[in-house]
Amino acid sequence: MLLRIAIGWHFLYEGLEKVETTRKAGKSFTAEPYLRFSTGPLAPTFRGLIPDVNSIHKLNPDDRKASWKADVDQIAKHYHFDQAQNDKAQLLLKESEDYADIWFEDHETKENRRKYFVELGKVQKIEQNPNALSYERERAAAKRKDLDVDRRALIADLDARGETLRDAVAQLATPEVREAAGPYVPPRTTIDWVNLSTMWGLVIMGGCLILGLFTPLASLAGAVFLGQIYLSMPPWPGLPPNPMAEGHYFIVNKNLIEMLACLALACLPTGSWIGLDALLFGARRRRRELARELAESESARA
Repeated sequence: MLLRIAIGWHFLYEGLEKVETTRKAGKSFTAEPYLRFSTGPLAPTFRGLIPDVNSIHKLNPDDRKASWKADVDQIAKHYHFDQAQNDKAQLLLKESEDYADIWFEDHETKENRRKYFVELGKVQKIEQNPNALSYERERAAAKRKDLDVDRRALIADLDARGETLRDAVAQLATPEVREAAGPYVPPRTTIDWVNLSTMWGLVIMGGCLILGLFTPLASLAGAVFLGQIYLSMPPWPGLPPNPMAEGHYFIVNKNLIEMLACLALACLPTGSWIGLDALLFGARRRRRELARELAESESARA
């Protein structure tokens, strides 16, 4: 029971801390670093949860313009623009597209993009090679982090331009319409759903474990979650070490230990000993046991 409560407290506090940080600081929690820099066997799957993880589309002029056009169309639809407002929005979009053309044609920009794509290709080649040596994987992991700095520097200017475009288009709506419709919020992406499910999943799992409510299900969900964390950067031979790890591990780390503890809790009726499971399901279980005992006694008499 104490183990169940301790793990539940860990989950609950982690989840509440992420929720509170998002609420107070205004900067949402994101699992992107774990997913982006994962090195385990499921690394391609984890990275695939991040839209345009390597900014290939953002660094493509046609794709970048298409995303801006989609934003403008969505904002116009959100605020129910009339024809005059739509025309002004298209003019703002055209100005941004002209800016993008100049940016993509700049000689220095072309060279930086070329270098980025070449180095990214080298890293991906090593990551996809099952026979790559451990030192090659470590270098590739370090290089991916360096490339991420280059990636963010490359897309920063056009990202800022896109943000300016969205704000300018939204300002075309009248104050009354903006107040009635509320601020425009872009559609949620896969990573947004991952972040939400992580925050609130931790809160729900932690609360259930502390209260002893749906204990087997909460324990199993916790084990699955911890298993994913473990597989994102497992301390396995031949893989780069986790730079965020507390201490040094080989095969077994604290995430794996806690995962095994959750699996053990899923197999034990601790919630039925002390917890809400005892109140919700204890009476039903006792009735089944009583009925079974009566049936056995009657069969013994016969």
